[in-house]
Amino acid sequence: MFHLRRLMLILVMLVLLAGCAAAPAAPAVQCRIVLESSPAFTAKTQTAAVTPGQTVTFTLTPADGYTLTGADYPGARLTRTGTGYTLSLPEVRYSTAVAVTAEKSDTVLYYRDNLGGDWIEAPVTASHLRVNTAIQGELFNNPGHTLTGWNTAPDGSGQAVGLGSRTAPGSRLYAQWAAQNDAAEFTFTVNNGTATVTGWQGSGERLVLPDTLGGAPVVEIAAGAFTNAACREIILPDTLRRIEPGAFTGCAVESLTLFDNLQTVSDYAFEGCTALRTLHINAATAPVYSGSYYATFADKYDRLLSLAKTRKLVLFSGSSARFGYDSAALDQALPSYAVVNMGVFAYTNALPQLELIRSQLQEGDLLLLSPEFDAAKRQFCTTNAFDDDFFCMVEENYDLLASLDLRQYSGVFSALGSYLQTRAGMAARSYAVSPAELDEDGNPVDTPSYNAYGDYILYRPDAGEDTPIYGLPVDYTVDAFPQAYYIDPANAEIARFTADGVRVWLTYSPRNSQAVSEASTPEAIAALDAYFRENLNAEILTPLQDSLLPGRYFYGTDNHLSTNGVALRTAQVITALKDALQKEGLTP
Repeated sequence: MFHLRRLMLILVMLVLLAGCAAAPAAPAVQCRIVLESSPAFTAKTQTAAVTPGQTVTFTLTPADGYTLTGADYPGARLTRTGTGYTLSLPEVRYSTAVAVTAEKSDTVLYYRDNLGGDWIEAPVTASHLRVNTAIQGELFNNPGHTLTGWNTAPDGSGQAVGLGSRTAPGSRLYAQWAAQNDAAEFTFTVNNGTATVTGWQGSGERLVLPDTLGGAPVVEIAAGAFTNAACREIILPDTLRRIEPGAFTGCAVESLTLFDNLQTVSDYAFEGCTALRTLHINAATAPVYSGSYYATFADKYDRLLSLAKTRKLVLFSGSSARFGYDSAALDQALPSYAVVNMGVFAYTNALPQLELIRSQLQEGDLLLLSPEFDAAKRQFCTTNAFDDDFFCMVEENYDLLASLDLRQYSGVFSALGSYLQTRAGMAARSYAVSPAELDEDGNPVDTPSYNAYGDYILYRPDAGEDTPIYGLPVDYTVDAFPQAYYIDPANAEIARFTADGVRVWLTYSPRNSQAVSEASTPEAIAALDAYFRENLNAEILTPLQDSLLPGRYFYGTDNHLSTNGVALRTAQVITALKDALQKEGLTP
């Protein structure tokens, strides 16, 4: 009997197992989470579905003028991550809608369409001294017209501000419209739903290219389309993506306006346009370099503008300057001068940067140069060519570019094309992000990484040893700096400052004393110092040998000083500046 019951039990189990194998699996229970829409942010995805007990994570990007503060879900964690936020909802066990809470900034800009509409109040995040305006497509539309920018006066007679460029908080801005030329003036082709302009039979000094022709968006200008055109001002639409080589050859254009969603352009497109002086870039896309060291240039320039009527000491070099000074100590030691650290990046041409700085200096101001020898070609202004890094530096305020005379430079549009192609593949960020919120690697920080002067101030420990980091020795010899190639172009730029009444001084950029070439003997270094003192038209404040420090005073590179290195170097510079000022009978 026992064996029979056991056999029957086994048979029942087999039947049950067979039934489980044959029956379709029951669908897994899922919890669905939906983020409620809000003007305060955009989300990479608004919904998520997970099995009970899992954690749900959303990636959020705050809108300008908003700070995200939390979410109405038990245990929700909101973490700042670079230019956005990560929202984590732990152990989700039920479906629900989640609202993200946010604070609206008290800082605003006011806009009017200049067509009879009412004022629009737009909050902006006060993360910079000046704030960025709305970009193309955010606020207004006027068919048959191109929005060329903003102005503080309805008729355009006030302060002009480009789309996405910077203005004072609280500004009242009127839209500026340009009527597009009649479509009958153009020849064009339409393929795959897009138009290519092939010719222009119009006249007049102003050309405003329509954004549509033949019912299709204008995306390309073909070679020869505007050869020898007599127009002096050209405004291109935000639909445009490609300008082919030869498109504007020999054109009389003096001022050009375009948008940063253009994808392809080079110098060949504007070959022979010898009168082209001004380039206006309007933002049609979100910035991609916000929070990076590139973006510090606009912030530093904001400080420079804020001190227009104040006597200033401007520090200029590349990253060795932004890592190399204690500007607060300089400010305290030299109370007659407000300090601005304009150092950003050495491996881009210093010439346009210096010209932008010069435009904001006045008689009696001081410019302290500290050229980096491993980037000497760019630091000594040996070329007038633009590069894409310079466009990265003005992305936060394209209006800086518009103040430069393009006739002084080469390679402008090829550099612009390279910049535009690179940024097209990068993730969008927000003007609201300040570089002070992130470290050099783009990680969020609890304390500001930059101070108001423009110094990078996060603590940097001394190196464990004096050994160079890169193993790329720099040549500190006279032969490495021929007069015609380095000294003459540097003197030409220095002369522009001195003609404006600005005193130009020089102190050598710091470097690991072991990161120099074998030919850079003590005798060669002394000879190079003497050579610069004899030939450069700037007073040199400190001996070259004093700039070569033990490697322990550097952090991560051979020319970025540690925090202790900054204190040591700043003390040297303060002593030298005080001596130089007293020698000239000036009050420090």
